[in-house]
Amino acid sequence: MKTIKPLRLSVLTRPFLRAQSQRLALTVIGMHTLGEGGVLLPETELWKTVSAEVGNQSAIDLGIPKLQPEFLVSGQAYTCHQQDKTRCAVDLRVGALRRQFLVSGDRYWLDGRATEPQAFDTMRLDWRHAFGGPGFAANPAGIGYAPEMVNGLLVQRLPNVERPGDGIDRPDRRPAPACPGAMDVDLPERLKLLGSDYGDQWRETLYPGFARDMDWQFFNAAAPEQRWNDELSIPAAAPYEIWNMHPEHAVLRGRLPDLRARGFVARKSARPLALEEVPLRLTTAWFFPHMAQVMLIFHGETPIVEDDAADITHVMPAMEAAGSPLRPLSHYEKVFENRCNLEKGAIHALLDEELLPASAIGPWLDQIDARESILARNIKDRGERLRAELTARGLEAGHKARHFRERPLPAPFGKMPTLAELPEFIEKTRAYQREQERKLEEARQEVAKAARDNASESRKAGFDSSRIIEESQNAQLKGPPKFEAETIVKGLAGIAAATGTPAMSAAEHAELQSAGQRGRQGMLALYRMGAHHQAAADPMAAQHNAQARERVLAAMAADRDLSAMDLTGCDLSGLDLRGARMHQTLLEGARLQGSRLDGADLSQSVLVRADLSQASLTGCNLERANLSLARCENTNFAQARFERTQMEKLRLAGCCLDEAKWSHLLLQGIELADCSLRRADLSYLSMAEHCRLARCDFGEARLEKVLFVQAEFESVDFSGAAVEACSWAHTPLDKGIRFRRAMLKTTSFVGTTDLRGADFEDATLVHCTLRELPLDGANFRRATLDTCDFSSASLKSADLRAAAAPDSLFIRADLTRASLRLANLMNANLQKACLVDADLGEANLFRADVAQVLISRGTLTLGAHIDQIKTLPRRAEAGGA
Repeated sequence: MKTIKPLRLSVLTRPFLRAQSQRLALTVIGMHTLGEGGVLLPETELWKTVSAEVGNQSAIDLGIPKLQPEFLVSGQAYTCHQQDKTRCAVDLRVGALRRQFLVSGDRYWLDGRATEPQAFDTMRLDWRHAFGGPGFAANPAGIGYAPEMVNGLLVQRLPNVERPGDGIDRPDRRPAPACPGAMDVDLPERLKLLGSDYGDQWRETLYPGFARDMDWQFFNAAAPEQRWNDELSIPAAAPYEIWNMHPEHAVLRGRLPDLRARGFVARKSARPLALEEVPLRLTTAWFFPHMAQVMLIFHGETPIVEDDAADITHVMPAMEAAGSPLRPLSHYEKVFENRCNLEKGAIHALLDEELLPASAIGPWLDQIDARESILARNIKDRGERLRAELTARGLEAGHKARHFRERPLPAPFGKMPTLAELPEFIEKTRAYQREQERKLEEARQEVAKAARDNASESRKAGFDSSRIIEESQNAQLKGPPKFEAETIVKGLAGIAAATGTPAMSAAEHAELQSAGQRGRQGMLALYRMGAHHQAAADPMAAQHNAQARERVLAAMAADRDLSAMDLTGCDLSGLDLRGARMHQTLLEGARLQGSRLDGADLSQSVLVRADLSQASLTGCNLERANLSLARCENTNFAQARFERTQMEKLRLAGCCLDEAKWSHLLLQGIELADCSLRRADLSYLSMAEHCRLARCDFGEARLEKVLFVQAEFESVDFSGAAVEACSWAHTPLDKGIRFRRAMLKTTSFVGTTDLRGADFEDATLVHCTLRELPLDGANFRRATLDTCDFSSASLKSADLRAAAAPDSLFIRADLTRASLRLANLMNANLQKACLVDADLGEANLFRADVAQVLISRGTLTLGAHIDQIKTLPRRAEAGGA
């Protein structure tokens, strides 16, 4: 079940059983400010208030519709509005209901008499300040019931919060606790409402619902004096009056927000994107007077088929102003459709006005004026100062004033859109982009046509305009950056000499050279990261290639240091480069076929489009190197180190990567075919879409925090591998995937991942998730499936013979024709599973939950251990167990 909701509402759902009818309770909660112009606060503010004011003292709601509407109050009494600082009266009125309290400062019994109350500024009105204490069942959290240690002395206190006229006049008196807040569910006054008729008849006919003698007022949290006994909902716009519970106002007066909540559900059985309304009623108004806020809780219920509401796909709450016309169902179905749309749903999720009245939407995110931001104002002021300064300098230099006029941004970029304007803004932005692309293409065609028309005339002047345009359009950036700092420095010196200007000083010359070097290093760093996004570099010319090979051989004969050499496009095939230091070496498009680079340091080198076929790179360091688009056929990378290496669209065919270390990698478009990665170490790695693995062996490899997303797998073997905290998402694994004898911990297979026919024989899976996946024909023979989740998975004809699956979940799993013979299913949950023609012979079902399973005459259970098996509630359909 998914929830679609505005940012300013919270939703709770709870399936329950009433009179043997399955129901889904829908609870909608909103925090509203009090007073004129009150608004709904964001959900984050709601839970922040609840956490601070209610904490873990009580649940704000049990998620079941309340029999009687009620009001609650959480807050504190203030003496700042009166002369007497030792006592104050709290008076609460909501509609026709009234509740009064007398709040006193701390008091103690001394020689059988109560001391005078101590002065106080504020006092919480909660159960801890009402009468009670340890041993007093009606309020164990309170004070006054028995002596207690205070500042090292054994004293007996008096309660701070009492009912007027029900004060304590002697130490042994036991008044009823007084508090306007919620009663805990474990208090005897509430627990007794659960009923007591939980015997055999209840187990057979009503379980897991409540007993027949259960009183539904159990779900009311307020004292009886704070409930409307003859109403189904709190009266619309009920007036309220609260005395001495606000730090600035002696009394808060007003009316409850007149809002109409609406709830909708989508069912699996209905047409796509169809909604069904669930009537809601206002059952709770929970005041936080000192914050001038009230929490409104609406309840409703709807019939369901499944006891866990699996037949409900979505819930969606909304709210309208009570005086406004009802929005039609078609409006909410359109909102539902937009928010379920994968492309634009995230944007529509921000548009609260689609599900809330505009008058109830207060300042937040899109509503805050940018001018209110100090940072935004400072940035704007600084921009204006700089603009004025540059304009003044330009005018002094002789430029015209018109040169400094600001050009307004084209539509729709004139102003920052609000959240409400964002969908339209995005559409206009896309339209603007398409229009600019069209204009650019038209301009290119016009220039090309003009160049062709002028070609004959331009040839008379010694050039061909059409050829120039064609070459410029086909020009592509390729190879390392051509930037020589020394050449630029010499050029500047030549300009100075030619113009007669003073030559640069030695310090200026050195600084310019240093800046040039920094610029070159920066450009090289960008090239190393993005060389694969450029056009392919040209092969090195034969004469230059021979010289480069000689330099390489000379360096190898000396110190083996080839660092930072530019060997782009060089043919180095067949060379012995073992142990070479090639840090930051540029090898784009280099030919290294058959070369030996064992133990070489290739960190931060560029190997984009390099040909490494039949080369040996055992134990080499490829940290932060760029191997994208490289050709690696029958290459030996055994024990190599790939850390933060770029490998985009890298193809590895027939390569040995045994014991190689792969870490902190984002792999896109990589292909591994017929490769061996036995005992390899892969960690913190993401293999994203368009990656393909075929006929690869990960035997005994270690995988930790590896993510496969929309990758392709074919005949990949993870036998004996140790897999921890990994995930396969939207990845088909139905073509010969093997995990035999593998150890998988906290690993998940999610989304559209397909594990049909997968082989997990003798594997160990601990806390793994395989829910809702196709696992038909999978082999789990003798596998250990410890606390794994197979809920709603399809395990048709799966082999789980002698598998150990204690504490695992098979809720709604389809085990048709599956073999679970000799399986250990102790404490497993098979609720609602389909066991048609399944074989459970000699299986251990001790304390297993098989409630509502579907079986057939072909289901075999001969010799199964069924001690303490749970079979209730039974399936309603014929043939249930």
